[in-house]
Amino acid sequence: MQAEKLNWADDTAQPLLQHMCFVDPSANAVVVGTGHFSAGQMMPTDGFSKYGMREISIILEGAIETESGGQTRVLKRGDIVTIPPDQQQRSRFLEDTKLVYVFFGAMDGSVNSKADLSSKIDVAQSSAL
Repeated sequence: MQAEKLNWADDTAQPLLQHMCFVDPSANAVVVGTGHFSAGQMMPTDGFSKYGMREISIILEGAIETESGGQTRVLKRGDIVTIPPDQQQRSRFLEDTKLVYVFFGAMDGSVNSKADLSSKIDVAQSSAL
């Protein structure tokens, strides 16, 4: 797991800052979504979960204690975290929390639709999909 604080450029003439860069030549799928969690909520409810794709989450509001890769970190508003594919993880939400997540990586040939993809990473589909 890698985590860092998001920063913004001081000079709007140079408005973009790169925070993390990952090269994955086998990536053929990208999933972007949002999460809204209540204080005290656990994900998963017990044990650990893992996903077959790299995860990047940006914490917009709240605080989370996340355990992954032998590390435990408290992530707060403005933090960005990445978790490698197939690394066990679990989170406890310390405050009501909103986040944006991105999954990317290689998917096997069984993925032919958005529903197939969502089932691989165990997330609900937005009605906008």
